Amino acid sequence: MACWLAACAPAAEAGCSRPIGVPMSPIGLSVSFDGERSAGIYPTLLRELSASANCDFRVQRVPRARLQKMFESGQADLLIPASANPSRDVDGEFVPLVQVRASLLTLARDRPAPRSLAELVAQPELKIAVVRGFSFGPAYDSAMAALRAQKRLIEEPDAAGVARALRRGIAQASIMTASIFIGTLANEPDLSPLVGQLRTDALEELGWSESGVYLSRHTLGDADRRLLRQAFSQLARSGRIWQIYIDSYPPGSLAGSVRPLTP
Repeated sequence: MACWLAACAPAAEAGCSRPIGVPMSPIGLSVSFDGERSAGIYPTLLRELSASANCDFRVQRVPRARLQKMFESGQADLLIPASANPSRDVDGEFVPLVQVRASLLTLARDRPAPRSLAELVAQPELKIAVVRGFSFGPAYDSAMAALRAQKRLIEEPDAAGVARALRRGIAQASIMTASIFIGTLANEPDLSPLVGQLRTDALEELGWSESGVYLSRHTLGDADRRLLRQAFSQLARSGRIWQIYIDSYPPGSLAGSVRPLTP
């Protein structure tokens, strides 16, 4: 396997002091499972990092809603992929890998879309379906809390559940990174026809933000955290992570949704 890390040899000599526990759940083309065998962008990334940094990553399939709780309680060494969020900083050290932008997602609606989260919350006829445990920053979290209090929030275990809620008309819109949704539709034969109906609209409060990996402050020692920080950062800077994205998605489908870190 080609080495994408500039400091690949020193990292391989050092290695992680023990196996690294990584709970994951299916999320479009980013993470998928065949039984307990993982595949997708981030399992591929971990396999390459395992060889170059001499670390043994133990991927475990768990429901999405459990990931954050496992990380907070010291039952997980990594939280990946994860959007940067101040609420997570007490439990982990964030390493950015790509930039993402969440959007308002609808299925071929003719009516004008809300231009902001505030406008969305102010439209009582709209119900919103989201993936339980997702976060796209404080503005998103605040809006979801308001919708939940109004009983207008439908929380699904995964993006496929969100797509089915939209198809059945139980919800009128969703908010997530379009690439996650497109990847999910592509992986589900009964949902793939919805790709042609998908409409994405930007929301004022949700600009570009960083997505990457959180390294546990509870379970990882300083040496392991330093090694992993350097290894993930070097992969991001090398362009390898972005190349995996490009190889995984249909041409043009990442525009406005995912982009490499700015220099």
